[in-house]
Order: sequence, then structure tokens, then C-alpha cells
Amino acid sequence: MSIRVQSGAECGQDELLSFINRPNLAYEHLDWFPSTARLSKDSTLCLCYAGQIEAAISVAPETQDFAWLRFFFAQRDGNHSTNFNQLIEHAKIWLSSQSIPQLFSLATSEWLENLLLANGFYMQNRLVSLFTHRISGSDPDPDSKIVIRPMRLNDLKAVWELDQRCFAPPWQLNQLSLEKCYQLGEYVSLATLDGTLIAYQVTTRFMDNLHLARLAVHPQLRGRNIAKTLLFDLSRHFEGSHFESFSVNTQEDNLASLRLYSLMGFKQEGNLVPVYCLDLA
Repeated sequence: MSIRVQSGAECGQDELLSFINRPNLAYEHLDWFPSTARLSKDSTLCLCYAGQIEAAISVAPETQDFAWLRFFFAQRDGNHSTNFNQLIEHAKIWLSSQSIPQLFSLATSEWLENLLLANGFYMQNRLVSLFTHRISGSDPDPDSKIVIRPMRLNDLKAVWELDQRCFAPPWQLNQLSLEKCYQLGEYVSLATLDGTLIAYQVTTRFMDNLHLARLAVHPQLRGRNIAKTLLFDLSRHFEGSHFESFSVNTQEDNLASLRLYSLMGFKQEGNLVPVYCLDLA
């Protein structure tokens, strides 16, 4: 029988769900949406042999400028490399048909990194994980015109517009991802100046740990302690809540962020996570 690749929309959803829930070889991106939410999309591709799913991949675009490798599942039968290669070739064709110029992936394991390198990906950056048990440093004296308040649902359009200005690919969020980010936030706040949005942050919670998932300041207003003000407001919000730690991820080449977090008591923990890119254009 021949090998067949088809989209998630063409696959039986019960069969596909059963497949990804097995103890397969698996990679899942740090995504705002669970893998199950992407199974029926055209950006999900399934490799089938003899009527059985052998591997599945998702390359869902975030914006018109880039996509992420969202997940890869494969049977533990020694064929994962061959199956990944075939799925990536089909994914490249599909992404090109959507005019998506770049595909990104985190390399959280050696086996995945080897697959990425074998398929033409190159390292674009590395992620640094930082932790602290207490946000410290000198509390800035904020501009009296800057107001910090909780974010509301009707703020999301303006927040998304700010997000697009603050981040370059592959770190931008589309509007649906930003809304999901907002919904999952334990504490979500923003800063305004004369009534105009200038910064925001989203902090999520995992058990007794808090993670600063998103922090953005208008590019023209950086260097005015606005990010620091948001972080001290975050610290005060959780004061007395007995959380064990705060964490944040940033890029290795984002020296301004690394300097800010270092001044506020964050220290690097764990290995750097490579960010790989595949040019499609």
C-alpha cells in the first residue's frame, strides 16, 4: 500500500485524537491553544500507511509573515525521521500556497533539533529562561500621568495594535492568540499615558509559580521605566499570595530585557532553547 499525506480536515478526528494521545514520540510547541484545537485544520498534515496514521504535524501560521511548528507526533517505530521529512515537504508546499515566507520551531530536544537541521532549518536565536523568588531592585517613581490598571476585554484591539508595533516575527501574536492569552492570564494589566495605551503585561499561573508571558512597551517610550513600573505593580498585586517564583523567557540577543530582569533579581536557569527558522520564499 502507498503512503498518503492528507490534511487534518480530511482525517477522521476520533482516530487523530486517539493517535496523539498515545505514548508516541511527541513535540508540542509552547502554544496558547492546545494541540487538540488544531487537529481539524488544513495546517495539520497526517501521514497514513495501510489506513493507519503514522505521524502528524501542525504548521499553523500565526500571521501572514510566519508560522510555527506547533506539534509533531510519530510512532516509536524508528521511522520518525523519514516521516518528518515527508510531512515537512508537504508542509512547505502548503505554506507556500498560503504565501507564508518563514516557518519557525523551538528545538526542545536533541532528536527534534537533528530533524530540523536535516531539513534546512537554521538557528535564528535562543531563548533564555529567567527566575526569581522576589522581584527586587529600586521601585521607580512613575510619571504622574501614567496610569496602571487591569486590562479589559474591550482593550484587546488597541493592545493587539501595540503588540504588532512592539514585536517582530516570530514573536507577534494574532488577535485570536492575544485573546486566548488574555483569557488565560492570572493578572493582566496595562499602562496608559494621557489616556493612550503605551504598555501591557500578561502573567499566567502554574500551580504556585507565576510566569510573565507577555510584556510590551511602545517603542518610542522605552527607557522611561514603564516596564519596571508594570513589574513592580505585578509584584504588589501578588504580595502576600505566597507564590514560589516568577519566571520569564526572553531572547538571547534582547540585551535590554536581560539587563532589566537582572536588575530586578531574575537569574538564568536551565539550558538555552534554540529557535530555528526555515525560509520558504
